[in-house]
This record gives sequence, structure tokens and C-alpha cells, in this order.
Amino acid sequence: MAAVSLFTLAALAAAANAQSLNVVNKCTESVLLSTQTSFGTINNNVVVAAGASSDMGISSNWDGAVNVGTGCNSDGSTCTTGGPTWDGATPYSRAEFNFYAVPGSVTYDISLIYGYNVGMEISSSDSSCSAFACTISSGCPVPGPGSGTCFSPCCSSASACSGGALPASGGGCTSNAGPGPNSPFYYNTCTNAYAFPDNDGAAGYTPADNVDYTCTNADITLTLCPGTTSNIPK
Repeated sequence: MAAVSLFTLAALAAAANAQSLNVVNKCTESVLLSTQTSFGTINNNVVVAAGASSDMGISSNWDGAVNVGTGCNSDGSTCTTGGPTWDGATPYSRAEFNFYAVPGSVTYDISLIYGYNVGMEISSSDSSCSAFACTISSGCPVPGPGSGTCFSPCCSSASACSGGALPASGGGCTSNAGPGPNSPFYYNTCTNAYAFPDNDGAAGYTPADNVDYTCTNADITLTLCPGTTSNIPK
């Protein structure tokens, strides 16, 4: 009986520490979630209807990103923004997660380095963990395709972005690390999202904003079009 009890306790502990990523789509249109993986596994090319949600089926050690596509055709091969090509001409909002580096924890951030197409919020079921959110309602320095989208802050123009998600040779983001020509608009509008690669203060670049967070609770929700923007100081 003791062995059974120990097994049960172990199972309950594992369930309590189970890691999950759920995407909630509050946008008025369906989206295509294209994922990139450095370690572990996650569902890819997931269509989430407006008002619906999807469990992304991550492995406990997944490390990667979720990129959002809008205006996609039926098979997801082309999109107005985002999509499977990530060619710079179709900017996208990006959420990054690392469930691998610290077992039982997750580090997360919102990245605007590849542009902006939908608002994002990353939150945890543990209310002590920071909820980062970014919504850009107007004022994009270089407006993107469709409605309310923006090209990468590393691009001084739409044509500068057309050769890749980040322009060649950094494209104005200093050494592919420091601020780009339009980074100030992004870090002033969404202080808890990356506006250039080293926006966290790496290599001494400024501003050193509060743009990534490690949460000990690993039950995470990515909400699209949350309608909110966080401003949590570093």
C-alpha cells in the first residue's frame, strides 16, 4: 500500500508541475500559428478560429517561438502577415518561450523585432508571475500590409524589410543587437516587449527594459488581441 501511495503522490506532483502552452484567440479573424523550435516539440501550423483556443501540445522541454499569421489562404501557404515564409514582407508578432533551460520553469517574452500584426499577452496561472502585454493601436513608423500592422523596427522602410524578416547585416539594428531606426517607437509604446535584439540591456545597449521573465509555474497562456499593454518597470 505504501508503494501505491508513493506512486500516487509522484503522479500528482508530476501533474502539478506539468508544462502547457494554451493560445487564446481574441482577434476577430482566424490566425495561423507557425512555430519554430530549438529544442523539444510543439504542434505546428495550427489554425485557431476567432474566439477559439488551442493547446499547443508542447513537450516538457520545448524551447522556441510562436509566430502569428493573418489573412492566410486555406492551406496556410500564403498570408497577408506572418505565415510560413517569414520573408520580411509579411511582418508578424512573435512570442518566445524556453521550457528547457530551467526544468519546471519557463522564460518568456514578446518580440517585435520581426514587426507587429496582432497584440499579445503572455500570462501564467501563477498570479505572482509578470503578465507581459503589447497592443499597438496606431502610429506605426512604417505601416505593414493589411490593417494595423507594422514592419520591423530594424527597417527604415518597407523596401528595406523585403529581403528578410531582419534586413541583411542588421539592417539598422546595430550589429544585429542594438536599436534600429524605429526602435524608439516600439520600446516607448510597449515597454515589456523587445524592440531590438539586446533590449534587455545585453552588451550595454539601452534602454534595458523589462522584456523577459522566468516563471516557476509553467501553465502558460498566450492571448492574441488582448486589447491591453503592460508597463512593468525593470
